[in-house]
Amino acid sequence: MRTKRSLQAAALIAAAVLLGLLTVQGTYALWSASASAAPGTVASASFDVALSAAPSGQVTNMTLANGQSANLAINPAATLSPGTSVYGGVAITNNTNAGGTFNTTVTAGQPVMANVSGGSLAQYVTVSAKAAATAAECSATGSYAPVGSAGLVSQPVAKGGSTVFCFQASLSPAAPTTVKGQAVNITLPLTARQLCGVPGGC
Repeated sequence: MRTKRSLQAAALIAAAVLLGLLTVQGTYALWSASASAAPGTVASASFDVALSAAPSGQVTNMTLANGQSANLAINPAATLSPGTSVYGGVAITNNTNAGGTFNTTVTAGQPVMANVSGGSLAQYVTVSAKAAATAAECSATGSYAPVGSAGLVSQPVAKGGSTVFCFQASLSPAAPTTVKGQAVNITLPLTARQLCGVPGGC
């Protein structure tokens, strides 16, 4: 009998746009366990995924030691004004210590925007994304596209390897002066999933 299993870590990344401020925060899960077996102890591997923000350089694991949500600030250098965009990225690293093949894929889901404090900014903001090899590619405006219902899926990420998701928040040229200084919360779900490493399929 073949045992079929796959591991999944779900993350929720929330971004706040306040005319130039893009913030990312998340809730994550860590898969880790151990079991005793005579004459010694057998310990399972950890499904560990690390996040690094650009341009802020802040680094955190998807799961904090206390199991609480991580906060990751991207902090784009540019300001957001009508007709312009700000950019930020998150490098996602497969830090598992599992033996054998343990590739993962990461999916960014569709963004959900909500106005803050009764504002009306959300209707003028659009968010696009792209996968990249390095965070430096996030400032290149090409290849950004809206995230569809299937989400944006990375190429397989090997143990010790990384992928980057770049995000572009744009303010419509038609945005009225009444939205100046308002904020909108942008929620982007991220999921890291183990690819099947079992011969013959999962």
